[in-house]
Amino acid sequence: MKFPSFIKTSKYSRFHFEPRYYDPIKEEIQGKLKAARERQNQKDSGEDPTFYQSSISAAFRKRERKSSQTSVLQLGIAVGLFALLLGWWFLGNDVFYIFLLLSPLYFYFRLRKRNAPRD
Repeated sequence: MKFPSFIKTSKYSRFHFEPRYYDPIKEEIQGKLKAARERQNQKDSGEDPTFYQSSISAAFRKRERKSSQTSVLQLGIAVGLFALLLGWWFLGNDVFYIFLLLSPLYFYFRLRKRNAPRD
């Protein structure tokens, strides 16, 4: 038996998800066929042929970073945590206070380098 109430509760709702199948080989073949058709149409019309890659994997390859900036950052974080652990092991809780005193210096120099005028 339900009593009248001023509070509205949400009704039961179902989650419906239809998975899509992705075949990278088929995608690549379709991209190559499309590019070949475009080149053929451009040759027939006398335009300058250009090639555009339309596959998803090619688009991601273009956007990859060429530098190892992230791996250096991850290495720095790992070394910092390891140093913090060793310091805590040998010096106790005083290491955390030292860390709290030195961290503003790090952020100061980092922000100063970022805000420095460029030539």
